[in-house]
Amino acid sequence: EALKSIAKNLLGIDLLEVKIAKERELEKELDLDEEIELFENEIRRMREGNGSQSLVDEEELETYLGDGWEFVSVLPSRKILIRKEG
Repeated sequence: EALKSIAKNLLGIDLLEVKIAKERELEKELDLDEEIELFENEIRRMREGNGSQSLVDEEELETYLGDGWEFVSVLPSRKILIRKEG
């Protein structure tokens, strides 16, 4: 929980949403070790500035895709997670 709080407050990363997106991509639930590794990699990637993630509404998606962003997942909140490699 502390890692999630730090990531959200300092880096603007919602690790729960990252976890959900990864589980959907893999079509399985992550075990604790996989979850920690995912979180560490995501935090490292964001700190190094090698890419960006964003949550957008469906109405905005086409514009972002046209600008080079990549679809990741639709979250339970109905927001769409997208990313762009830097």
